[in-house]
Amino acid sequence: MNITKGFFILLTFTFCINTTYSQKVQVELPGTQVINFKSAINGQDYELYISLPGSSSDISKRYPVFYALDGEWGFAVACSVYGSLVYEGSVPEMIIVGIGWRNKTEASRNRDFSSIAMPGDPNSGGAAKFLNVLKTEIIKRVDSGFQSDKKNNTLSGGSLAGFFALYALFHEPGLFNRYILASPALQSDDDITFKTEKSFAERNHTLNAKIFISSSEVEESLFPVTNFQKFISQLKASNYKGLDLDTLVVEEMSHASEGPYSIARGLQFLFSKPNLKLNTLLLDQYAGHYEQDWLITRTDSSLYINMFGGKARLYAETNEDFYVKGAPVTCQFQKDNKGKVRGFNLKFFSNNMTFMKKLD
Repeated sequence: MNITKGFFILLTFTFCINTTYSQKVQVELPGTQVINFKSAINGQDYELYISLPGSSSDISKRYPVFYALDGEWGFAVACSVYGSLVYEGSVPEMIIVGIGWRNKTEASRNRDFSSIAMPGDPNSGGAAKFLNVLKTEIIKRVDSGFQSDKKNNTLSGGSLAGFFALYALFHEPGLFNRYILASPALQSDDDITFKTEKSFAERNHTLNAKIFISSSEVEESLFPVTNFQKFISQLKASNYKGLDLDTLVVEEMSHASEGPYSIARGLQFLFSKPNLKLNTLLLDQYAGHYEQDWLITRTDSSLYINMFGGKARLYAETNEDFYVKGAPVTCQFQKDNKGKVRGFNLKFFSNNMTFMKKLD
């Protein structure tokens, strides 16, 4: 082989290596899928990003559904936050659906999320049509194709998407029963949200929904009284029966950066378990030593279980079922036919229940 030919082969080989290594590899979220469809209602092209629970291979199970608006951003954030929370037992398994557009432009957001035409954008003001898309095309598609329980739907959105979520709340109050609203754009459409809520309250005294609304410290520091504060006050003054409301101002964050934190705290609130106050006589029956050096004690009206050299509080979900907040630990106490405590079933992380016999 002459030197010129050898050099040419080496050069070609080197070019191929550089080309191979310079090619971009698309990163995908494991266990997710994308569904594309054109709406028959408004003629727009949408993308649905779907994440299914780990146990979805069991076709007998049904799950609540979390719908994330602005799916191009909200879906990945929701999946990440949810993964941590479900791992530690703070939320149940659920289906996550991100709703996005194949044509990802600001015009798409303005069109679908605004309720009236915006200055300079004649295609905006399509909230009514998009709400119909959501109700009759997206939710029905998810319910028919996946293992949703068809009764526990969460809608999440920030900024203009949060504005639309409030539009959905007051125009289709039965479509979702849980909401996460991160810095909703309450000033949009000439403060129409305030007028819509007032009109709704005049006709309705019940609003069966759990709602988490947040703002950021930076936003709230700009004005003595913000739209966030005004709206929360107005919502509370309506005194709806069935409304469970929680609010938060996220410290050291601004309009966009507070969104992921809002989803985390919002999910914790929306799916929080009961915390029953039980009779101390009943709690005393559970206190004592159990197999494998497990110790349960009572202090005042609360039970505590020894864990990792310390102790964690047990919260009562029922008279027999207890859990640890922020940790994947549950205890289910068992009694014999005479009502005496035999022990408890311990579930730690995702392991099966292990029976721990009471020793005293």
